[in-house]
Amino acid sequence: MKSAILCIGTEITTGLVRDLNAYFLAFHLTSVGLFPKFILFVPDHKETIGRALQFLFEDGEIQSLFITGGLGPTQDDLTREIVAEVLGKKLCFIPEQWEKIVRFYQKIRHTQPPENNRKQAFIPEGSILLENPLGTAPGFISDFQNKKIFVIPGVPKETEYFWPILKTHLPPNDNQFYRSEMVKICGVGESQFENELQPFLSSLPDTLQTAYLPYFGEVWFYLYSYQKNPQVIQYTENVIKKIKEVWKPYLFSQWGNTLEQACGALLMEKHLTIATAESCSGGLLSHRLTNVPGSSSYFYRGYVVYSNQAKIDTIGIPSSLLSQHGAVSEEVAQALAEGVRVKSGTDIGIGITGIAGPSGGSEQKPVGLVYIGISHSQHTQVKKYLFSGDREVIKIFSTQSALTQLFLELQRGIHNER
Repeated sequence: MKSAILCIGTEITTGLVRDLNAYFLAFHLTSVGLFPKFILFVPDHKETIGRALQFLFEDGEIQSLFITGGLGPTQDDLTREIVAEVLGKKLCFIPEQWEKIVRFYQKIRHTQPPENNRKQAFIPEGSILLENPLGTAPGFISDFQNKKIFVIPGVPKETEYFWPILKTHLPPNDNQFYRSEMVKICGVGESQFENELQPFLSSLPDTLQTAYLPYFGEVWFYLYSYQKNPQVIQYTENVIKKIKEVWKPYLFSQWGNTLEQACGALLMEKHLTIATAESCSGGLLSHRLTNVPGSSSYFYRGYVVYSNQAKIDTIGIPSSLLSQHGAVSEEVAQALAEGVRVKSGTDIGIGITGIAGPSGGSEQKPVGLVYIGISHSQHTQVKKYLFSGDREVIKIFSTQSALTQLFLELQRGIHNER
């Protein structure tokens, strides 16, 4: 059996607020074997919400429906009323819930709640009330046509709070969704990876499906099935094991969930240290490297050398090099990587220079041109890239490519010579 997610809120459908709840619920539902067949977003509009509910109720595969949002005290918060109407149930006032709302206002805001908060003390007849210590809107659980209906507030921290509670009320699911271990590689394109995987996938049973996800230069791969049984699991694990063995030089997911975690694990294992000198990426690479717990054991320092003068004063780049080749050049990327390594006394130095845009480019050096250098005791490597996208995307791709270069170099065998 499958699940569905319905997120309610005009702020989401108009792009004012980025949805987090569907992402959170989909991840956790999948982890317990309830595949989300549909994820719908609708505005705070009675007819649209009603039509969405009817559509989901009519689907016989959907066993559990998760609804977030529209439980506030204002006129545009319509969820509890519409759910009750579609279920054919009246709304019942819960005095204990109203008392909790009153106490919440007295404790947090030192006042009495406005009268419109009273609507938050109503739930559909026969429903299970779910208390909410983080806010004034409770959740509730209803049954309808052999389905479980879970209705919870749309504030992300409150949605997350309710998940452990919802898990205890999930219906039994004998035919669970199954997803294999996620294989994540870097340094190889999606199409090449898919082509070279075919020998491993040519004899997959019909119950198993493949999935590829390109992500800023990474490729994520997994197998999934709507039937979870020992045979499917064993077969899948054998296939994934073979893929991991062949793609080990590019496989970073065995070292961490993110590329920066994988680089950090290898740096720590090899007892190597690193420093960075960033221009167009503006310190984003340093942020990503230091976002990993324990990174103080290998990350020494990072410099944002945005201007030419900063490159000269901080890293010691010769002004003649900048005059001759320009700040965005292979020569300057090399000098940044080597200079920051020497200045910091680290095993590895990374230098990034480029044009993030939207202005500043030319025919010879267009927006998106980036040079990334990595220097260590064996050699210095500089790679040239031409990224497309807006300023933020180019900065992300720059750091992603730097981490990819670092990971591949670490896999090839940088070692501590001190």
